[in-house]
Amino acid sequence: MKAEVIVELNGKEIYRGKSDSFVVNLAKALYIALYSSRAGANTWTTVTTPTGGSAYVYGLNGPAPGQYQYAGGVWLAMNAPDNDDSYGIWVGSGSAAVSPRDYNLASKIPHGTGAGQLDYEPHTITSSYSGTSSYVEIARSFVNKSGGDVIVREVGLLARNYWKYSGAVTNDAKFLIARDVLPNPILVPNLASLTVRYRISLSL
Repeated sequence: MKAEVIVELNGKEIYRGKSDSFVVNLAKALYIALYSSRAGANTWTTVTTPTGGSAYVYGLNGPAPGQYQYAGGVWLAMNAPDNDDSYGIWVGSGSAAVSPRDYNLASKIPHGTGAGQLDYEPHTITSSYSGTSSYVEIARSFVNKSGGDVIVREVGLLARNYWKYSGAVTNDAKFLIARDVLPNPILVPNLASLTVRYRISLSL
């Protein structure tokens, strides 16, 4: 299995490289996914949020004895909608080295149309499966409506763990699972569109 980061500017690919930058938060979430199939188990862990705080991540079962089987939710969603920069693919201007303990970008570029901002578009998720190779890809575009240039040096992927129980939201955690620093900064001119793709693939 391998992961790639692909970056396009105005529809033209300008970077494709290996992503080795999944962080500890993802390992914790995967543990919960594997363990939550145990009948009657209360499966949860804690992850570090982008603010540096702590949040719970739950599997299929409830957070307290007797609270089993949530009434709807998502374990690891990444498809934030248009204009929502709380999870999914993020871009930033920081260049600090990647650490397995990272929980945020070094300097996130926020959603917006003001100076130093980018307009966060909705995600697309595609997949391909065959006898020799398969992949899942999540992509998001960012449009520069700031009136000036914006420099992108890092990208990241944030997941959302969201559950409801008895009609009420009982958990809504958003946390970084991957961060990559690009080998060269990318200048996004005014009115240009930058697209970032995370592709996870398996070849036999």
